[in-house]
Amino acid sequence: MTLNADQILALAPDASSAKAGSQLAGPAKWGKLGRTDSAVWGECQGSGKVPYRTQIDLGEPAFKCSCPSRKFPCKHGIGLYLLLASHAALFAAGPAPQWVSDWLDGRQQRSEKKQQSAAEKAAATPEQAAAQAAAAHKREEKRDNKVAAGIVELQTWLEDLAREGLSTVRARGPAFWNDIAARMVDAQAGGLAARLRRASGMCFDTRLPDWETRLARELASLYLLGSACRRLPDLAPPLQSDVRALVGWTVSQEDVLAQAGVQDRWQVLAQHTSDSERVRARTSWLRGTRSGRWATIMHYAAGTQGYDKVLAPATEFDGELCFYPSAYPLRALIRQQDAFAPLDTTPAPAPTLDAALAAYADALARNPFLDRFPLLLDAVVPRAGAAPHLEGADGRIVPLHAGFRHLWPLLALSGGHPLTVMAEWDGDAVIPLSVFTEGRLHHFDNETVA
Repeated sequence: MTLNADQILALAPDASSAKAGSQLAGPAKWGKLGRTDSAVWGECQGSGKVPYRTQIDLGEPAFKCSCPSRKFPCKHGIGLYLLLASHAALFAAGPAPQWVSDWLDGRQQRSEKKQQSAAEKAAATPEQAAAQAAAAHKREEKRDNKVAAGIVELQTWLEDLAREGLSTVRARGPAFWNDIAARMVDAQAGGLAARLRRASGMCFDTRLPDWETRLARELASLYLLGSACRRLPDLAPPLQSDVRALVGWTVSQEDVLAQAGVQDRWQVLAQHTSDSERVRARTSWLRGTRSGRWATIMHYAAGTQGYDKVLAPATEFDGELCFYPSAYPLRALIRQQDAFAPLDTTPAPAPTLDAALAAYADALARNPFLDRFPLLLDAVVPRAGAAPHLEGADGRIVPLHAGFRHLWPLLALSGGHPLTVMAEWDGDAVIPLSVFTEGRLHHFDNETVA
């Protein structure tokens, strides 16, 4: 399966890699091109005497290159994939050379080892499971004490802020927020630190005319989260998982993959990125064509490194997803992925606006800390003006988030006509991530907004 140029460029870790990859997409840059049904490879001559060996596993897709770049995929991987899309006849079919087959075999072995590890964990004897649980409990108890002390400090800070009000909070500058966030990191409550940094972003975001209201809601939610953590044993187990995840506890991928999976034809409908202290996070929204179920896949990259795996918007695959424990499961891992292909049909049917909002209300009732919810809105027309919004055929409107930066491209794609919009809803407004019109999915290069 070969993606088109737009889908390939969406795999790049940043704009500079996409541009550099485009410049390497000419036949003159490459030699020893070849392919099998599942992989392609080639050698790209750089500034040195030895050309860079670049290879792509078309199944995910996945990339490997001998160049020293820490970005993933590097410009050579992007360039090779673009060359395949535009000049497929240059790639001679035949057996893979040793350096390609070794890489493919290694990937297969690692995948099998991960699956075997998950299976062994699930099949552990009662004695082994008890010993592992006892050791984990001892570690968790030590951390629980640190987190509990941090939450007490945070709630005291929030109570002081509530008494003083928000009128002078901007004048205190970012250090006011950074100090308490750093103390939450010390308390091993990284999730609370992230929420405080997000609150700081709201405080100083000049695009938000109602920043005080949004900030007050965020701080109230943060206080509620701390209270929930302090009475964690009283909560239902699924909600306990949500609270622990938001405070900063993690669940191992092995534990997630040991759960029962959901098999479906998954469409990759949207994607956005966010940056936090040298760590980039890429969020991909998937929707099952048969179940209509939503899933979000998270990939992370540190520093200048690229993402370990990539998903391209406007693609789909047959696969099995395993969901993280939650009162309303959305985040998932891909256990199995087959029949990867470009999205050549319309997205799965969109629910009515009433049905979508009812689903959001149900999700919020299960998990009151849910701050983003996927909405697929059909036959809506974007409108500009003092309060930009999406308008349905019945005249009802859905406000656009003040931080949405692609209003004019959205208006141009619509041309005054209805289109299908994939967006995130925060309870007040939507952030469009992609639109489907004239048989094509258009993806906005969004960064997360507060």
